[in-house]
Amino acid sequence: MVTQPTNRIGDLTRLLLDRGYERATRATLRSIGSSVGTGLIKQRLAELDAEAARLAAAGERLKPDNPVLRALLADLEPELRRNAARIDVGAAEAQRAGIEAARRLVRELAIPGINDQQLAVIGVQWNTPDPEAVNALVGYVNSPGWAEEMRRYPGVVLGTVQNQAIRGIVAGWNPLQTAKLIRQMTEGFSVAQANTLMRTVQLQSYRDAAVLQRVANADILTEQIRIAALDSRTCMACVALHGTRLPIGERINDHHAGRCTSISVVKGRPRDVRTGEAWFGGLPEERQRAQMGDSAYELWRRGRIDLRDFVQPYNDRVFGEMVREASVKGMLAR
Repeated sequence: MVTQPTNRIGDLTRLLLDRGYERATRATLRSIGSSVGTGLIKQRLAELDAEAARLAAAGERLKPDNPVLRALLADLEPELRRNAARIDVGAAEAQRAGIEAARRLVRELAIPGINDQQLAVIGVQWNTPDPEAVNALVGYVNSPGWAEEMRRYPGVVLGTVQNQAIRGIVAGWNPLQTAKLIRQMTEGFSVAQANTLMRTVQLQSYRDAAVLQRVANADILTEQIRIAALDSRTCMACVALHGTRLPIGERINDHHAGRCTSISVVKGRPRDVRTGEAWFGGLPEERQRAQMGDSAYELWRRGRIDLRDFVQPYNDRVFGEMVREASVKGMLAR
């Protein structure tokens, strides 16, 4: 029985996925951060801070039609459109990074520590699929869905900033508090949204390319086992699916920026992976409650739901079939 050490999987993932992603997108994310942290947007944010201080001193509130706030939003929109173009370029690099990671990672997790010469001695060959076939399958950044996502990006970010402004205004917050929140959203959310989009492109490209890598070696592989990070940040859907055994030709579906992967089982070398359910069941009660949330934990403890109920399949217009963590309301409505 072959057991793949968890730290070995984590080390390879960080080396081939995380570092590859950082190299591919570092410049893009830096440019996006600079676009909202320097120049005109920086000036507009400083003007909003000054306006908020003036209003607070006068005992007045920040209103949606405040000219300083409107100037910020007006100048932010064209900058966000430029950022969408930056994301488009960065995503193409991230896609290539995902494909390259699959080429190396799938093999390393299937036959760890054995080079091609050693495989040849025992009459085994690891096949590499045609690169053109891989590139043809992994085409997210050239898809109509991706183009639509880039058109939506400015509106999503701008809408979020506007909603935060309205939230503070409706709640009657001090203008300084509202301005601080607007600054945080302007500077942080545009970068965070870009990071999520490009990271998901990389990871989905990796998973698609991994399918072809496994299919090319189907004569020596029997199945694959889904692997999640299994830490405090892992969503309950991924916990529930950890350890699931799937056919070689099936893609590992995940949510946006989800980092689940899989290990292949080589014929004659059975592998044992502890299930996510067993892992979660062994956690202290306070950790289980924190990870599930109070409402879900109480339902699970009373047997009204089980871990599989957290798995909610859905279809994304860019990435196709994905899964995410179901809400308590959604689980009870089934």
